[in-house]
Order: sequence, then C-alpha cells, then structure tokens
Amino acid sequence: MQQDQLYDLLGELDAGVFIQKVTRALTEVALGAVTTNKAGKVVLTFDVKQIGTSNQVNVHHSLKFIKPTPNGRVTEENKTETPVYVGVGGVLTSLPEKQEKMFDKDGSKAVPDKG
Repeated sequence: MQQDQLYDLLGELDAGVFIQKVTRALTEVALGAVTTNKAGKVVLTFDVKQIGTSNQVNVHHSLKFIKPTPNGRVTEENKTETPVYVGVGGVLTSLPEKQEKMFDKDGSKAVPDKG
C-alpha cells in the first residue's frame, strides 16, 4: 500500500470522522503531556475480517487514548467499523475500483461487456 493510499483510507474510515478523532486525541494527549510533564498514550487498533465470500472486508477500528492530568489521567476509547473493498494488490477503498454499467443512457438495463 502506497503512503497516499493510506492517507486516503484513513480519511474514509467512519465517513471521515475517524481521522478527526485521531487528530483530537493526539492534540489532547500532547497538551496534557506538556502541561503536566507526564507521559500520555494514543493507541490505534485495526481488526480486519472478510464480509462473506466477497472482495470486501470490515475494518474494525478503535482509538484509545490516555491524557495525563495534574491529578491523574483521563482515558477515552472509541470503536467503530467501516466496510471497504479490497482491490488489485490489496488496495483498500470505500468504493470498488471498477463498477460495471447498470443502465444505458436511455435508462434500459445495460448489457455487460464480454471483453
């Protein structure tokens, strides 16, 4: 997987909300670390399972962070999942790489190409 493909995938997880959650977690933990001089932690976990016999997988993504505070710490955990397509070479996308035509311009059912 190319670096730009990873960026695209992370931006698609949970309809773009996951990357916002990760950004917020990193910001809060970093702020807690510099204001308390204590270590914090951000953990990302991805579990991947095939959907039936298709070329799709469910990516179960979880985010857990520990933000240090002056009197202890604050822990937050969030779990969501996103179905994604597995393309040629393992490329993961929210939409299939190739989509057959379903309808012709006049609205009638399209005849699949034979080659």
